[in-house]
Amino acid sequence: MKISGSSRKDGITFYGENYAASVQYDKKRDSYSYELYERHAEKSVQNVPMLRGLERLWNNQGVRGMLVLSAAEAVGWMLSKSRSKYVRAFGKGIIGVQYGLVAVLMYRIFGWDGEVRKFHGAEHKAIGAYEKRQGRISVQEAEEASRISRRCGTNLLVYAAATGTVIGILPLGHGTFQQVLTMGAAYELFRMPAEKCPAVKSVIDPIGDALQRKVTTREPSQRQLQAACRGLNLLLEAESGRLSEEDKKKYIKTEQRSWLDRLIG
Repeated sequence: MKISGSSRKDGITFYGENYAASVQYDKKRDSYSYELYERHAEKSVQNVPMLRGLERLWNNQGVRGMLVLSAAEAVGWMLSKSRSKYVRAFGKGIIGVQYGLVAVLMYRIFGWDGEVRKFHGAEHKAIGAYEKRQGRISVQEAEEASRISRRCGTNLLVYAAATGTVIGILPLGHGTFQQVLTMGAAYELFRMPAEKCPAVKSVIDPIGDALQRKVTTREPSQRQLQAACRGLNLLLEAESGRLSEEDKKKYIKTEQRSWLDRLIG
């Protein structure tokens, strides 16, 4: 089973086939809480090249939110070029609100203290240990795993930047079409095995790895790593059907995950 994850300033969420396990740090209580949520299967085009990457991005509420904000910014810029000073003022107001919302969103996800980078490192270490063991993991196994992951979204962003640079040179018409083509092609290159395109992988992957090492991840604390391992093991118990009825009542929640958690992944 393939497990993925997403990190925020106060925790991690791990995703399996049927469940998501959320690890949440409460700063006031200085403690961690653990919750399980059922995942519902959606119609998918995962076997259709180009479209599967776009579908995966579209299913992320954060990506959809950024698209809406980008569209609002585009409208604002058009209005700011109007001959009417009132329309120009309205357009500039839209742009200001858009930047303000982005700033608030970035703070809610990442904060200022860099804890999200530590949780991101703990996420990678826990998943790396699982991929090696293919079963329940220990803190020691997670400690020995790398915090650098080739499946990280950081690397996907590098592929998108590289692909966008190449596609931007081509006379392909409207910018929206170019963006769609860029993301679809970037996802295909990102998930392609290294042996199929060694020249591309040998150049782009080290850049993403370096960004993870220097910017987007840090070595987690012992408590963060313990929490990540416990959250991932909880997910494995739920996916395997070994979770007791008592634990189901304790961990499985019927309501949706928090809006911030769902926004990230």
